[in-house]
Amino acid sequence: MAYDVSLLKTRAECITAKTALEAELDGYQNRDQNDDFQDRQAGRAQASLSSRLTTATNRVTYLDGQLARPDLSDADRARYEDEHLTATYQKARLAKRAAASGGAPAFLEQVDETQVDGQVAILSQAIADVQVHHDGLSA
Repeated sequence: MAYDVSLLKTRAECITAKTALEAELDGYQNRDQNDDFQDRQAGRAQASLSSRLTTATNRVTYLDGQLARPDLSDADRARYEDEHLTATYQKARLAKRAAASGGAPAFLEQVDETQVDGQVAILSQAIADVQVHHDGLSA
């Protein structure tokens, strides 16, 4: 929907409208910056999650190899079996967390970010249009 700056009849109304628009823009810009920060944090967390999952997978593979050895003592076998249980659990937990990313929450987050970006663009243009209208009115 388009807006009509000619509804603002005086310079004072322009200043009032511009002040209100700037305050609203500040809120959306702050939200936009917070979303950007969260995206960067999520990227770092995803990289860390991938790295940790790789490490856990490698650990399980190593322990599988150790448990396959026929020359293990009973004490070593018991220790490797305990480590294998822990490593398998950690791998499964990390894999579940990795699989949980995406889906509806990720889609809705993208919609929200697109909406915020749109609001920033609309408000910025409205402020510029009000300023032009203000400057065209007689003092």
